[in-house]
Amino acid sequence: MGFSASVKERANKHLFLSLVELSCSFTYPSGYTVTATEWYYWKWIWTKIPDKSTGRVLYLGNNDNDCTLRITDLREEDSTSYYFRFTTGHSWISGSQIVLSVTGTGTLVV
Repeated sequence: MGFSASVKERANKHLFLSLVELSCSFTYPSGYTVTATEWYYWKWIWTKIPDKSTGRVLYLGNNDNDCTLRITDLREEDSTSYYFRFTTGHSWISGSQIVLSVTGTGTLVV
């Protein structure tokens, strides 16, 4: 088994689009230890979402295989690309970015 990370193409939509969970999972060979997990978003440059996210953004994952990210109180400025990265001594990023689009009409496109 090799290293991999993937973000599901569809997000789970809850509570009339007031929040979204970006479902994500990752794998790595036995014998390795995950030392860091990180989410990034695009705002002119890739910007790391703080580890101890407070407020509207919360990392729900763990260091085993779950990298789900929750964003509450969705706003148009949340519309951007997101990707996940984990480190085991080597750095690995998700196989694909997920693009989140929130419009003023209450529409969510992932």
